[in-house]
Amino acid sequence: MILIQTTIMTSGSAEHFNGTKLRAEIKTYILVIYLAGMVSMMPWLLSMSLLGVPKFAAHTSPSILSRELQAPALPLIPSIPTSQFSSMRSINYKSTTPAHDEYADSRNCNSHGNPPVKKSVVSDIGNLYGTAPQLQHRVSTFNQERNALSRSVGRAINIYHTDPHSVNQLDFHDFDDGFEPGHIIDDYIGPAMELMYAWSTLDFEFDSIEARDNAIFEGTYIAENNLPLENCDGLTSVFRVQVDECNRLWVLDSGKIELVARKANQICPPAIFIFDLRTDTLIRKYTLPDEQIKQDSLYINIAVDIRNHDCGSAVAYLIDVWRYGIVVYDFFKDSTYRIEHHFFYPDPLASRYELHGIKFQWTDGIFGIALSPKDAYGDRTLFFHPMSSFREFAVSASVFKNKRTAEQSTEKFTPVGRPRAKDYGHSSGSAIDRNGVMFFNMVTRDSVWCWDTRKEYIPQNFGVIGTSNVSLVFPNDIRVDHEADQSVWLISNRLPMYLYGTVNSGSINYRVFKADVKEAVKNTVCDPNYVVPDSDPGLDDTC
Repeated sequence: MILIQTTIMTSGSAEHFNGTKLRAEIKTYILVIYLAGMVSMMPWLLSMSLLGVPKFAAHTSPSILSRELQAPALPLIPSIPTSQFSSMRSINYKSTTPAHDEYADSRNCNSHGNPPVKKSVVSDIGNLYGTAPQLQHRVSTFNQERNALSRSVGRAINIYHTDPHSVNQLDFHDFDDGFEPGHIIDDYIGPAMELMYAWSTLDFEFDSIEARDNAIFEGTYIAENNLPLENCDGLTSVFRVQVDECNRLWVLDSGKIELVARKANQICPPAIFIFDLRTDTLIRKYTLPDEQIKQDSLYINIAVDIRNHDCGSAVAYLIDVWRYGIVVYDFFKDSTYRIEHHFFYPDPLASRYELHGIKFQWTDGIFGIALSPKDAYGDRTLFFHPMSSFREFAVSASVFKNKRTAEQSTEKFTPVGRPRAKDYGHSSGSAIDRNGVMFFNMVTRDSVWCWDTRKEYIPQNFGVIGTSNVSLVFPNDIRVDHEADQSVWLISNRLPMYLYGTVNSGSINYRVFKADVKEAVKNTVCDPNYVVPDSDPGLDDTC
């Protein structure tokens, strides 16, 4: 079972609130994405899943949790030009013959776990589960942060004491874990990471705090039952969005509710909403035909491909995580077709999850999807992976030219490199910047990793750019914007705690982070200037 959706779906108190003018929080989320150029979301009302990222340097000492992640202990060589994506060593996924590497024998790491947070020692050891990354400054632990290196979050502070139309409408007077107006204490993520927004819960947008309080007092608004359900003309249940280079917002609406109880109800068909961000208007809505919606289908992710700035010829890839398919949407033809492949399925050996003492089983199929920059032939590579898998896969985007070509090109889908980890290698979202660096979330490791797609997909070539077992609990999605100086965006939302445990509404549960992509990978193995030696150390089979 997957669930990025964290919507509370019980009685429809929104239906009893007709006398009050409510504007759903989703509107605010979209505004956030407009302003920041983000490309992903997972609403609390309509589900929430937007993400950004940090930076850690390449490791020079073994990791207690994941020794296979340490980078080669060699100096960085900054003299190699990286102006074009096709430079350096590129891997051709058009003609690659699939080479199926076996999984490592061991599936259990005794060292895996979530160590207790030390609260009184200042140390050079960061939060990377015992590693000693080359940080730009020392890492202070939680109590020390309150006194010595208390980190103001800057722009995120406005959420907690701003006007009635700010992102969060709640009064934060009850918080007891470091919340102060204009000042938030939060766990250290990485040198490049900036906390942009944070919430304890998500809510409707009210005219004022007093209006919300009065509605609760009068019983016309029940905060726990906050899913606005009307008809299928609007948004029903949005997991993720994508902003393309033409400044359009693509919103993928799953049309499903009551996913938390695993009693999914398809009350509306899945649909794509496309908004012009220059005019804030809906320019197109496309509803998927019945034949592309299987029983239990759940459309949860979207990627948009535009070539040569031709906005009218955009192609979007829609991911069905529960019925293991991709729907390809042609903007020019305003039509779709569905393609399936056995690489889209979950791996039963990777369907066991454990996070902060919570054990569960999910059989989520294809989930993460990312497009590389154009290669020397003007084509792109589509990278993808199931959530319940430790493998990455790839295929040339040219195979999706039409349904017939896609169905006749099944052998062009190929595994990439080796498994990303021997255990706890589950990844949710992924994104690739203009330099060909992929960022991806490791949901069962409370961390965000990176990989230069020019290099072999092996653990030695992965960098950890951010980690925290406080602030990055279940990093759910990640995107890269289209600004001249690109940033990577990340959201963490403690989803398993919501599904199987308890969520403390007095603590921060949802965070949006941002990091400059160049700063995020600087001095790591993911840096395009980093040269991989001809002979790398062997894979450490300990964990």
